[in-house]
This record gives sequence, structure tokens and C-alpha cells, in this order.
Amino acid sequence: MIDVALSPTDRARLEYSFDSRGFVVWPRLLVSDKLEEARRCLESRGLAAEQWHDGQRRASGLHHVPGFLRSLGEALYGHPVTDFLISYPHRMLESYAIERTWGSLDLHGGNAEFLDGRDVRDISARSWVEGGRIYSLRVKVLIYLDDVTEVEDGRFGYIEGSHKSAFAFHRAFPEGRGCATGLWRAVEMRAGDIVWLNEALLHGAEEKTSPKRRRLLAFTYGPAFMANWKELHGPSQSASGYLPTETEGKYPDGRLDE
Repeated sequence: MIDVALSPTDRARLEYSFDSRGFVVWPRLLVSDKLEEARRCLESRGLAAEQWHDGQRRASGLHHVPGFLRSLGEALYGHPVTDFLISYPHRMLESYAIERTWGSLDLHGGNAEFLDGRDVRDISARSWVEGGRIYSLRVKVLIYLDDVTEVEDGRFGYIEGSHKSAFAFHRAFPEGRGCATGLWRAVEMRAGDIVWLNEALLHGAEEKTSPKRRRLLAFTYGPAFMANWKELHGPSQSASGYLPTETEGKYPDGRLDE
């Protein structure tokens, strides 16, 4: 579906880009009939308004429903780029689709976020390179279904170097991205582009004011020992900060699937 062979040069480019920028873009990897099929499947699935993100609609759990979108997630799961960037046997953590109609998407991800608002780093957003091997605990794969090339389209953006930051951006700069003068970078995306994103990178989107559609699919993968992020929220966290994984009590046989 989206096969690609990785040469030694490709691997070096991927490693350098992912380590230095925090993401890798593979242009037009989903093309022609596959791109149209993804759009059709999303339309038939439907999207609902998100209460916590104005101007955005969402469909969750794409990998739970048989069909093209689930097959796409499975293909990305076994993709050589995903395998190379995670370096461990991995699992799917979440999947969804979003369409932004207006407004901006605030900075999120990485060392800027804390669980329950307390000073506890979310280790799922850490990654590092050692001895030429990448260790990523959370990789999000974004598939753009529309061109997002102009400022008015709400381009993807990030804070340069934030995936390497040793401090919490939002706590250091509560006013947000406006304080990161000179560090905000916007990236143009074309329909069919696939992005492997390090969740340790602070990222978001510029304000969308154009009437053009802005749809994307997202599949998140991590090493098999990582728990689903939803299970690390709210009641599942004890007063002491202990975070039980989904294999403790929920699945006695130890299986990792949802």
C-alpha cells in the first residue's frame, strides 16, 4: 500500500532528520487512488465536533473498524520507517482523524506537558539517539489528505529544538508561542505527504482562515512496553503518582492489544 525500501543513505537521512528536527516528511507517499479512498472512508466514517478544540472535528479509534483506514494503520505499523525510528517491537497506542475548519492548534506534546498538571514529566514523549540507534517512546504518523501550504491554511509548525529541551516550555513561557521569537517553524504539507513525528517535539498549527479543507489521519506507535496514554489519566493515577499499565489486572494473560 505504501511500501518503500530503505537504502543506507535513506537510513542516515532519516536518523539525522529525526534527531535534529524531530520529524521526517516522506513526500507524496500516499497517492492517487489510495488518497481518494482514504478521503472517502473518512467521509463515510464521519467526524464529530471536539469540545476542547474550537473549530476542529475528530473521529477516534480508526484501527478498531475494519476497512481501508484500519489497513492503512496496519501498513504503517509494519512500515520500515516506523520500525527504524522506534527501534523496538512496537504497538499502536491510538488512532484518529481530524479536520480543522478555523482557528489555531495550540502547542502540545513533548517536555511541555505534565500529567494532571503536576510537575511530573510525561516519559512517553522522550527520545534519544545513542550509538547510531534511535530510541523513541512515542512516534505519531500523520497522513495529510489535503494541501496545507499557505499561512491561511493553518500550516503545521513546531518550536525548533524543543524535543531536546531540558525544561518545560509552557511553564517557562506561560504566554505561549509568542515568547519563542525566532524558534517557530512552519512547514508546508501536500496531500499524500506522510510525517513521522517525534512526540517529544512541541508542535501545533497556525491559525486557519482559508475555506480550504484541512484533513489528516494520525496513527501513534510506541514500544510494546508503553501503555495507552488514556490509561495514564485521571482515576488510573493513584495519589502517590503510581501509574498502572493496562497489563496489570486488566489483561491477566499479558496481551497488549486493546
